[in-house]
Amino acid sequence: MSQKNKSYFVAFDDEYGWGNTTYFSFFSEFNRSWNDLPYIEAFVLIFLFLFSILGNCIVFYQIMKLRSTRTVTNYLIGNLAVADILFSTGSPLIAVARMTGTWVLGSFVCKMLVYEMFICASVMIWTMTIISVDRYICILKTDWKKITPIVAICSIVILWILDFIAFIPLAMYFNVKNFTFGNTEITLCTLLWPTNQSVRLSMLFTATVCIIGFVIPLGILAFSYFRILRKFWKTRHAVGSAVKSIKCREERDFRLIKNLILMVLLFLVMWLPIFVMMALIQADGMADDMAIPSYALIAAVCVALGNACVNPFLYGIVNGRVKRGILRSVLSQKKKFRISTIDSKTDNSRVGHT
Repeated sequence: MSQKNKSYFVAFDDEYGWGNTTYFSFFSEFNRSWNDLPYIEAFVLIFLFLFSILGNCIVFYQIMKLRSTRTVTNYLIGNLAVADILFSTGSPLIAVARMTGTWVLGSFVCKMLVYEMFICASVMIWTMTIISVDRYICILKTDWKKITPIVAICSIVILWILDFIAFIPLAMYFNVKNFTFGNTEITLCTLLWPTNQSVRLSMLFTATVCIIGFVIPLGILAFSYFRILRKFWKTRHAVGSAVKSIKCREERDFRLIKNLILMVLLFLVMWLPIFVMMALIQADGMADDMAIPSYALIAAVCVALGNACVNPFLYGIVNGRVKRGILRSVLSQKKKFRISTIDSKTDNSRVGHT
């Protein structure tokens, strides 16, 4: 095992022909200097899981409940909520690995956890990108043919299918491996690519995922929202009507500008760490430095999970129809609670009087 950190093991590979090679632990870490850190990590992961599930379930339920909320944008927001929920379900499993220090969940869960989280992350990212394109067409290209609900649903289905196919290599090459650690045996959920003389498959996969999964979506998102911002900025300066109308328009435009900038910044800040960590782990493995600790990867995963927590507010609750539907549901439940409380008090007073 590496002396630099507790996230690598050196062992002989007799499956793919690498010989002596290093294995990154991904979810596990050993001989930590601070014994309470695993519990803090587990608490953060579970908290993010619960917060994401709550917010996204509310948004998804509201979109499916009311026919008036079933628009193109809201279909995409509903798909984003599903991807957020599924992405977050990996958190408790990672929390178990952080607390036990070894992989106790078996080979199938090892393969499916990484496979599912990569699929859902890609669906989340590209759904946000499609939402930006839809808004760009609706606001700037009014003469273009709008995206219909059928096209939106077909796009969602195709997106899921493509991601299920694209990340099959992860399900194939992630596996559990046992190592001798002192007087005990340690199990890792780790990744080892097969050897290839012409191209390094791990580098090809990592570069492709970073470009298609982050760089291109970020470019499309930034371009779409920048063009929308520029249009509203020009329109704002062209307005010359009443002072009250100008003031209302300025307030609305300011909120729009703030939300659009926030969307791009949050996308950049919350997804950049995980892709940087992918590149660093790849470079670390190629250089055989064994310098990257697994807690850095877990921290990047937590930041990405934070995006699943803020998406319901950024895309769902900020959306007018969804927000009004949630408020109506809350007020309806509050009204029912008041009526039931009054009826209960009335019944109690009758019993007391009797």
